[in-house]
Amino acid sequence: MTLRGWDIDLPGIRSTISKTIAAIEPLEKHAKTYADALDAAGEASGSNVVQAAVTGFGQHHLFTLPLLAKRTSNCIRGLTLAANAYVAGDEEMAERAHRMALKAPRPEDLLRKGRDK
Repeated sequence: MTLRGWDIDLPGIRSTISKTIAAIEPLEKHAKTYADALDAAGEASGSNVVQAAVTGFGQHHLFTLPLLAKRTSNCIRGLTLAANAYVAGDEEMAERAHRMALKAPRPEDLLRKGRDK
């Protein structure tokens, strides 16, 4: 059943979801490698000023990768829900899921939440 005004490529959606998941899965490992590399770079500099700057940079961007993972996860979830609703022929559910997928958290909200932990 095709919903009014919707033209969805379901195989394309499945492919996009699979590729996105494959791309985002290594993020946790990369985040750890990034943190370790920053620590090593600061120590290797031999300068307290450089080490403090590198540490400050790392602290400033501490939640960047988790934020990216969270926003991507929300988009994948919303896309999946919208596609499933489309298949079921439920236009209202598909539109609601689509709107929710677009409501990714704002970076400042996630940063504030992460710092409050």
